[in-house]
Amino acid sequence: MNLNIGCGPNGQIENFVNIDNSKAVLLAHCLLLKKILYKLRIINKQKYEAHWKGVRWMDASRCLPFRTESVSKIYTSHFLEHVPLEKGKLVLAECYRVLKNGGVIRLVLPDLLWHAKRYVTAVEKILNGDVEKYSSYAHDRFLNSIYGAYLKTVRYGLEHCYMYDVPTILCLLRKTGFTHIRVVAFREGEDSELGQYDNRPEDSLHVECWKNAYPIDTGKTSAK
Repeated sequence: MNLNIGCGPNGQIENFVNIDNSKAVLLAHCLLLKKILYKLRIINKQKYEAHWKGVRWMDASRCLPFRTESVSKIYTSHFLEHVPLEKGKLVLAECYRVLKNGGVIRLVLPDLLWHAKRYVTAVEKILNGDVEKYSSYAHDRFLNSIYGAYLKTVRYGLEHCYMYDVPTILCLLRKTGFTHIRVVAFREGEDSELGQYDNRPEDSLHVECWKNAYPIDTGKTSAK
């Protein structure tokens, strides 16, 4: 079994168990209710037309209801930052538990360092007079990217609760029990299948972790 955690309405992967904790997954099975909510303008057109086919509702920040060592591969992209740090640790622990020995997880996360550099560049332009007027846009965008969930009153899970850089996520993965860890480039890595699902090259960091040992045949591509 292969698992795709936090897939959203458009990130389903064929032959994977696709899971997401959005209530929209449940609503997708109640078409009449969904239509009524749209007519009443309780949900917008984007949510009404969202495609959740093949997605199972599941809250990975609580547990993964799968047997220990029953999953071969896990892919998760831009999900972990949407739960608080302590719940993120639980997610990683559960991923480690359900992975088979020799199983692999590919984590794609927004890179805190990338966002920090973008913020510094934008503010320096303001201070150097390269823009016509002062603005808090860069400041607000940066803070929202780090912990927007605590700045806005929105649905839980919609905004970021925490952000990771390479040293932080590697530290957490090692504490979880992973020993075979690599930071890889966009659509590259030891596992040739999982990398092809990457779709956000600019602001993401990509990490590949194997449980206990590499399998004999990994379908290797270049990694760094």
